[in-house]
Amino acid sequence: MSGVRNTLNRPTSRMGAADRTSAVASSFVVADAGHCIGCKACELACFAVHSQANGIGASVGTVSVPVVPKVYVVHAGDTYVPVQCRHCENAPCAHACPVQAIRQENGVVMIDEELCIGCTSCVLACPFGAIEVSTVYREGRVMTQPGLTDRAAHKALPRTAAGKCDLCAGTNGGQPACVEACPNDVLRLAIVESDPLPERRREVFFPRL
Repeated sequence: MSGVRNTLNRPTSRMGAADRTSAVASSFVVADAGHCIGCKACELACFAVHSQANGIGASVGTVSVPVVPKVYVVHAGDTYVPVQCRHCENAPCAHACPVQAIRQENGVVMIDEELCIGCTSCVLACPFGAIEVSTVYREGRVMTQPGLTDRAAHKALPRTAAGKCDLCAGTNGGQPACVEACPNDVLRLAIVESDPLPERRREVFFPRL
């Protein structure tokens, strides 16, 4: 069994990527849906952090590709709920991937976009609906899928790949960008702590009579 602890206090110092990766092992972002106002600040912060390869900066004028975040705000009636990966211990998405593009590193489930073939097997396997397949952009341009061509139009088809929350593992920030951007403190980083191993049973020897 495992216990879950919510980190309500944010760290005062920012950690490097390697340190954060080990610190957030077996962790995930949780949301208090009752207080989400649907502003989508989390989506924009997530998109900006993960789109630096496309030249996306802090200003609106740098956005030249569609906004595709790794956290999704779902609207149902009057309720807004941010949905993101729970980094399952026995991740069904990783088991479903036919090309081993999904792996776990220190408890964080990661997708290798270069290996992903966009088959959507992981999307179907995810019990939380936290994975989306979208078009791949590099330096503001649509990437094409080698060997995949629209014969009627005589042009290569765009390349697609799966994306989901990676706890901002490849960035230099502290907490995940969505947690830091939320104006209503709806998002929190939950750290899963494994129960300690049971104390070794002490053996008692009785003298022979």
